[in-house]
Amino acid sequence: MKNMKKVEIVFEAVYLNRLMDLLNKHKILKYSLIRDLEGRGSHGFKMNDDVTCVGSNDYIFTLCEEDEFLALREELRSFIRRYGGKCFVTDTMMLL
Repeated sequence: MKNMKKVEIVFEAVYLNRLMDLLNKHKILKYSLIRDLEGRGSHGFKMNDDVTCVGSNDYIFTLCEEDEFLALREELRSFIRRYGGKCFVTDTMMLL
């Protein structure tokens, strides 16, 4: 078992490339991406537009070492403040 940080981000799909640039900058290259989330949050029900992706949300999660997360944390916080979205960070263990 190995202690890790699980970083989960829900964000507007139009900002996917910007988020990927941020993760790549910090050498976080392994992740899972789920496109076109629909759900209800503080802004009501969000439903994607199949043609333009306007209003569509994506979800990405990754596992990283604590030091990798600490290096990413402030820039990720700035990303969320600037472009919106939610970020959840949890302590987890990876079975080796």
